[in-house]
Amino acid sequence: MYDLETTGLSPAFDQLLQFAAILTDDEFREIERVNLRCRIAPHIIPSPWALTVTGVRPAQLLDPDLPTLFEFTQSIGTLINRWSPTIWTGFNSIRFDEEMLRQAFYQNLQPDIFATQFNGNTRFDVLTALYAVWHSQPALVFV
Repeated sequence: MYDLETTGLSPAFDQLLQFAAILTDDEFREIERVNLRCRIAPHIIPSPWALTVTGVRPAQLLDPDLPTLFEFTQSIGTLINRWSPTIWTGFNSIRFDEEMLRQAFYQNLQPDIFATQFNGNTRFDVLTALYAVWHSQPALVFV
């Protein structure tokens, strides 16, 4: 399971700020957990709404102890390779997280921009699965 926090909704104009993931075995026992963050690139203007949603304060964006976006994407790529093959699972991950991750890899010269869907990896989006259940069982009520 993984999740991203970003400066906004646009893969072309916003950037990743945080990558958090949990690797489990087939019985869902935790094997490893990561929480990676980076500082904001100088040309990015974060959305105030995104900062509200993520809880990131503007001062945290400039922390010189955090890696650059380039170093951050390298770390994520290395992690994906190390955890592969696996099923990359998230909530709205196909329509949002995957697009943001792919664009970040592309913009930062990472050679494998489709890392989560090749090399034995597969993807699963919980939101898409919920839509499928609701579509097949419209009387079902989610509480």
